[in-house]
Amino acid sequence: MVTNSSPQPASVPWIKRWWRRLPPSRQDRFATLAPLLSVLLFLTAIVVAIAYLRYEEMGREQEAVTRDVEYAQQRLRLRLLERQEQLMRLAREIDNREIDTEEFTFQAETLVSQFPELLAISWVDGRRNVQASYASPSAPPDLIRPTGTTLSPAETDGSFDLARALRQPIYSRPMGNNPRNATLMLQVPLTEQGRFNGTVMGEYSVDGLMRFGMPPEIMARYAVALVDDSGQVLAGTLQTPHTVLRLLPWANPPM
Repeated sequence: MVTNSSPQPASVPWIKRWWRRLPPSRQDRFATLAPLLSVLLFLTAIVVAIAYLRYEEMGREQEAVTRDVEYAQQRLRLRLLERQEQLMRLAREIDNREIDTEEFTFQAETLVSQFPELLAISWVDGRRNVQASYASPSAPPDLIRPTGTTLSPAETDGSFDLARALRQPIYSRPMGNNPRNATLMLQVPLTEQGRFNGTVMGEYSVDGLMRFGMPPEIMARYAVALVDDSGQVLAGTLQTPHTVLRLLPWANPPM
């Protein structure tokens, strides 16, 4: 018995039958699709690789900016803490009756001359009366506080009352009618036999903190600005907050 070993037409895959029925010209066209698909897959792989590397680079840049912001904030806080320690030393000498108003004025003048961001230092008693004060020649007129004048609650933005209540150094929010000339106030409480006896009040220039407290390498690398909690620029070279490095050194002031 003779059997036919050739495959039956029904056993030929349908794709082969479809391919054989195509004219040669169409077969040639379909044959060129494979190289095109290979090229497209290759280009897709390149685009995905570039996008991934760019994403990684952006992540590294963001991490670098975050580190620089934290470093700049630490430097500003350290500068504020160093000035705070000087004012606390003055407060201790007043508490111990080691200095009088004349000596206080002399020491305040020395500190203001030594630290350019300090605009004024005042000795205020428990009734808000100015006992002694010294202001930098570059200080605005509203920071010149003659002896015997009384501070209003608005002048201290609540920081005097908070220092009275907490008995610890208190920083105010940025103050001033013009944000670009804003000042920062520090109230260091005075005590006499456990009772609140006023404050040593230091007033800083926010612009001075920016110019003298910001690390030079950060200033050289970025467009830097100090802004308040509402995003308003207080000091810096640019007017558009979304393009600058945002710093809030007083958001968590040193204590």
